[in-house]
Amino acid sequence: MNKKSGLIPNEKENKKDMTMNDSVLRILDANLNRAREGLRVSEEYARFVLESRPLTEKLKTLRHGLQEAETLLLKSLPQTSLLANRDTAGDTGTTINTAKETSRQNARQVACASIRRLEEALRVLEEYGKTVSAEAATKLESIRYATYDIETALMSGHDRKTRLANAKLYVLVTGSLASADPVTVTREAVAGGADIIQLREKEMEDGECYQLAVQMSEICQTGGALFFINDRPHVAALANADGIHTGQGDLPVHLCRRILGPERIIGKSTSAPEFAEKAFTDGADYIGVGPVYPTNTKQHRAAVGLEYVTWAAQNAKIPYFCIGSVNRETLGGVLDAGARSVAVCTAIIAAKDIAAETAWFKQQIEAAQA
Repeated sequence: MNKKSGLIPNEKENKKDMTMNDSVLRILDANLNRAREGLRVSEEYARFVLESRPLTEKLKTLRHGLQEAETLLLKSLPQTSLLANRDTAGDTGTTINTAKETSRQNARQVACASIRRLEEALRVLEEYGKTVSAEAATKLESIRYATYDIETALMSGHDRKTRLANAKLYVLVTGSLASADPVTVTREAVAGGADIIQLREKEMEDGECYQLAVQMSEICQTGGALFFINDRPHVAALANADGIHTGQGDLPVHLCRRILGPERIIGKSTSAPEFAEKAFTDGADYIGVGPVYPTNTKQHRAAVGLEYVTWAAQNAKIPYFCIGSVNRETLGGVLDAGARSVAVCTAIIAAKDIAAETAWFKQQIEAAQA
């Protein structure tokens, strides 16, 4: 026996290990709490602010996954309870705060802080969990990676204007012109890299349009694309679309804004500089420039040609999308005239391989700007 310490050989070292293990248990307990809280706050944002069913479901699935990981940890600690090692009063971190922690400007900032807190907590759980259960650590790692993808979709929900400004390829979906049903077309176009999808069904009744829009909106939210509806602000609001596209004869921008609010996007068709200037003044978020070439979807309107494309490239005050028979043969000329973004309908949605055709258009547009 060591007379000075009163411990038998190695007993002091064993006690040190015991203390270290207790500390690890406190770390696991604290970060399980942080992760649960972060998941719940993020889920409420997806559910009530974004009104996104797919994101809400994914976050709920992660909550269940976290519960499974916790069960795996506890199985490896049969003699110890995480709760028994909790020491809130003695936790020095509870009294350390920064100014940023006590102030949030809006719901988006709340969600942003929570999802990042969640990612940090998951990383801590994964690393310290390795000392307890390799299986639990592997489960926590998969949850952390899934969280990164959810963060992208979650934070993009109120960043519509930035995404609009960066959009290159806008795909219009009309069932009668497509090689597949609109839901399939949407899924394939988003997979191929479409930045924006528009549901364009002029003759469809509102009820059917709404049901279709809900499905398309969920696909776009999950895939990171903006989703617009042609002409119908009330349906767009109900289906949680990102915005609408309106023609010259449709409701004016200010009335659409009363229905959709300030955050959703409103686009306007224009066929001449004077219409574009009015759209800028009225508060539209983007304009359609065209039809550049004659098109069956706009038979009532004469083609405007490439001169208007060049004018838009030099004068547009907001994002613009060149539209009207943009296909493999005409795309080069539109891009040479100055277009930075295009809207495509039949050339993509009638293709046999919609995803591949979408990817081709996206690559051509990006290459022209490289």
